[in-house]
Amino acid sequence: MHKVFVAKNDNAVFQTIQDAIDSIRVFPLEDVTIHIADGIYYEKIIVPENKPNVHLIGESPENTILTFDDYAEKTDYFGNKLGTFRTATATIHADNFTLENITIENSAGFGKDIGQAVALYLSGDRCTINNTRLLGNQDTLYTSKGRQFFKDCYIEGHVDFIFGAATAVFEECEIHSLREGYVTAASTPKTQPYGFVFFNCKLTGEATADSVFLGRPWRPYAHTLFINCMLGKHIKLVGWDNWRNPNNEKTARYGEYNSLGPGSNQTHRIHWANQYHQKDTDLLTLKQIFTCSSQWLPNL
Repeated sequence: MHKVFVAKNDNAVFQTIQDAIDSIRVFPLEDVTIHIADGIYYEKIIVPENKPNVHLIGESPENTILTFDDYAEKTDYFGNKLGTFRTATATIHADNFTLENITIENSAGFGKDIGQAVALYLSGDRCTINNTRLLGNQDTLYTSKGRQFFKDCYIEGHVDFIFGAATAVFEECEIHSLREGYVTAASTPKTQPYGFVFFNCKLTGEATADSVFLGRPWRPYAHTLFINCMLGKHIKLVGWDNWRNPNNEKTARYGEYNSLGPGSNQTHRIHWANQYHQKDTDLLTLKQIFTCSSQWLPNL
């Protein structure tokens, strides 16, 4: 294991996270751990596809903070709008990536509604995100593709703030809605059996009662499940939205099992989402979900 250290002081070899990433050779011969000391790092970072097996480990999510403030309507040097996918504070294209004990935020929308502004963009396979805070507003977390496991994380936003086509499991996370909107916007491919699966999560919110949908389908075959989750009063009693297209009701794969809390009243749920039973959820293990293409289990 090769170790690299980043700190916000004059004696540190690396004072920015990106400089530490850039120091790693292409296709490293061993895993690389980048230890990040507490501090506020105002920068955008990219871990390219040719640098797999990188682990970014902060000291604490409260005090190790990576932040930037790009947003979709912002223009670049040539006067072109960035668009959603160039706004991310952290962009991870590499496989076997780990993120732990850190906050990643896009501060562009803090205090105002500025539109799409991504905090974390993940497109690597076999990624593990542990004890991490993801802060933003619209489009906070983009899980583009691959398999990702989120454990003990805090994720906040308001519109489609967890979105994408990846197979992503969220275990014992807090999902916090800042105001009315949509928690998820999956774009799961038709041939992919799993999209977003939430186990034992807590959905909290500052939004008013009955104002936040569990999800809407960014693409027709969106797959999202909530299993044993606590749903606050901000969750809409109908549960799900069809994104203004009734045809999505025939294809979207939405469901719940054993939802608890004031937002879990099943008598008002829309008819085209499924209520799961114990026998169904017994099959929903990490091994089942993450071995859909090749075998992988997250190692925590």
